[in-house]
Amino acid sequence: MKNIITISREYGSGGYEIGQKAADVLGFQFYDKELIAQIAENLLVSESFMRYTEDKPIRRNIFRETFPMLSSRENEDADFIFAQQGKFIVELAEKGKCVIAGRRADYYLRDNPKAFHLFFYADTDFKVDRICRKENCTAEEALKKITDMDKRRKTSYEYVTGRKWGDRHNYDRMICTSSFGIEKCVDEIVLLMLDGNKS
Repeated sequence: MKNIITISREYGSGGYEIGQKAADVLGFQFYDKELIAQIAENLLVSESFMRYTEDKPIRRNIFRETFPMLSSRENEDADFIFAQQGKFIVELAEKGKCVIAGRRADYYLRDNPKAFHLFFYADTDFKVDRICRKENCTAEEALKKITDMDKRRKTSYEYVTGRKWGDRHNYDRMICTSSFGIEKCVDEIVLLMLDGNKS
């Protein structure tokens, strides 16, 4: 029985909103920013430190992995935070009935038979329009935000997992939100979960 959904998405695609709405309809708990707060509390560190570690540009480095004694303190901090985050997500998923947005949850729960992994993407114009409306910015500013955020997500994901961000092999479904719209995507996710659990 599938009772966990992981949401990966391009910035501006609407995956976050779809995850929230699907969670409401299914009666699932929705987790995203709450994860940072809870992990920070467990580790006795500040949320700002957690966010800095999450967002800072860090890349997988074969030289660093071959000679770990040359690792920087920042890399060690990041590795520790990512490891604890993965452990926390695995423990959280044991409760079931949840939607987890981002945080590389698809990777941490890759062997969990109850997890259903989704990746949302969209046409650039669709994403720019959504960001302009939601954040009251120009199209140029929106495009820069999309580029920067997706770069950070890709870098962080690939550093931790060793897998390619957005690769279809890592997900059960890849959905183009600009083709279907937000509400139809929500309906599709709910139906997938309900139909899948009937068999």
